[in-house]
Amino acid sequence: MGDALDVTKLQNVASVADILERELEPTIKEWLRRVKLVPQLTSIPLSDVDRTAHLPELYHDLISRLRLARDVESPTSIAAAAHGRLRRAQGYSASMLIRESRVFELATFNTLNLHHRELDPDRVLSAIVVIADEVDAQLIETVCALTQSGTHLA
Repeated sequence: MGDALDVTKLQNVASVADILERELEPTIKEWLRRVKLVPQLTSIPLSDVDRTAHLPELYHDLISRLRLARDVESPTSIAAAAHGRLRRAQGYSASMLIRESRVFELATFNTLNLHHRELDPDRVLSAIVVIADEVDAQLIETVCALTQSGTHLA
């Protein structure tokens, strides 16, 4: 009987990338809910669409990174640089982008927490390391694009 339970459990295991892809819309809604609680971010008047338009591409980059083999170098997020240029035009500061990035991580981890029973516990920690690294890399690109007149893809 134990073997049958183990097989059933393995059949129901999803990857972190699969869950983030499947739960993209609710994760973005959670991100927006959390952003609306940060006065520094809401001091720039934007529609919900304008505030969240960059998120599908950033999540696409994150999900792609999670699916890369460990020894493959991750590509630079062009979407993150575009987001920085857009936020510069909208009047954002670097500290505002850092706050947005923090909310991105919190919303992402909230989604994973909500679906933790579907995850393989032996793979979650390595996925969290990849998420943190990718979010940091995206933030670097975003801030560089915000603070420079040209693009910075380092």
